[in-house]
Amino acid sequence: MQRDELVEKITKDLDGKLENVERPSGKRAYLYVHPKRSLEVNRYLYELGGRLATATGVDSRDYIEVLYHYCFDSMNIVVTVKTRAFKPEVEIDSVAQVFPGAEWIEREIHDLLGVKFKDHPRLERLILSDDWEEGVYPYRRDYKK
Repeated sequence: MQRDELVEKITKDLDGKLENVERPSGKRAYLYVHPKRSLEVNRYLYELGGRLATATGVDSRDYIEVLYHYCFDSMNIVVTVKTRAFKPEVEIDSVAQVFPGAEWIEREIHDLLGVKFKDHPRLERLILSDDWEEGVYPYRRDYKK
């Protein structure tokens, strides 16, 4: 399967479950997903053979955007699932319940941005010290030293 065929298959298989698909380059694809569909879409990419490389989070004022990056190494393409955890709750389903390798990266995003990953097996501090003030997240736009 080629890169374009992969993105076409994903788009067809997930019809009605994606808000948008972008192809900024031949080696990248972005899947925009409603938070309620995030776990389902992430599971699909994993079962399709994607390797979860990492996840990232970005504070965008009204929400935290959580991005899960999947590598399809044989096709040299990265497919990213983009979902929004809206403030003030900032909550989405954990993908660590599907693949335990996501446990630490979700804990990091929780520590630094305050995203609550529902059904995470162990959502506790990873980076910040135990005496760090609860509810204060150093990677948020509103963080003040």
